[in-house]
Amino acid sequence: MHYRMSVAFLSACWEKCSSELSKLFSSMKEIECTRRFRLREILLTFLERQERLWLGLPSVLTPVLKGLTDKPMDRSSIENDVQSSIRLRAQNLQREDVERKSKGGHGPGPGLAGVDPGDGNFELTSPLMSDLLFKAKVIEKKGHGMMTSWKTTLAVVTADSFLHLFDMPTTVKFHSGSAPEVAFHALLPPVIVPTKETIAKHGYPKISVPKAWCQNLTPTESIVLPNSTISFQDEKGNSAFEITETVFNSGTARKFFTTSTKKMYLRTVTREETIDWIAALKAHK
Repeated sequence: MHYRMSVAFLSACWEKCSSELSKLFSSMKEIECTRRFRLREILLTFLERQERLWLGLPSVLTPVLKGLTDKPMDRSSIENDVQSSIRLRAQNLQREDVERKSKGGHGPGPGLAGVDPGDGNFELTSPLMSDLLFKAKVIEKKGHGMMTSWKTTLAVVTADSFLHLFDMPTTVKFHSGSAPEVAFHALLPPVIVPTKETIAKHGYPKISVPKAWCQNLTPTESIVLPNSTISFQDEKGNSAFEITETVFNSGTARKFFTTSTKKMYLRTVTREETIDWIAALKAHK
């Protein structure tokens, strides 16, 4: 589970990095176009002055001036020329990489069988699309105590018969029935891209790994469905049900009782959704 969550975090990083790299590429292309325009103007000015100084050498200057004036300098031509240079360089790098691999380099890693290593564009799907997940939904949960209140949570039923509950951070506003994909991305840590303004004001950011970057991606509650029972009063307007898990005690509590129970209430938006959700939970017991 942590692996796919890490993949989702890296995908978010890659999306923002790709955006910044695209901006960088556009700015470099703009600089190259401007450089060529200015260089042309400077050369024309220089040659015109040279022509005035060296009127005795028209046969030398005429071909140079003709070449500069006849060379296409419209934006599309310059961009095509720059793009061709970049493509040629990329092809050379790919050719060198293929030659290096043919001499004993490493191919694609495990799990990438059948993928063209020359493509270099591997799209990783969302963890919620994994075959290891059976159902995901934003619902509400409440503890068994009298003073507890309903909290919005992302509930995930896995193929190995677990029910994982991820509490939503207090900084985001979600409600029961929200899109699971949107709620899952709200659990991902933010990816902050420094700008020139922030660097000028605060300096270069320190590269450090947060101690609990995946804190929100760790389930708040994990329930073993085969060790659980579900109680639901099928009444009109009722969309809440009780789930009770039998837990094997450990430590000091084991000396008095072998097992204990943990109860909580879960609630969806409608009675029909609750019945469907209970069926999904019982199917993986």
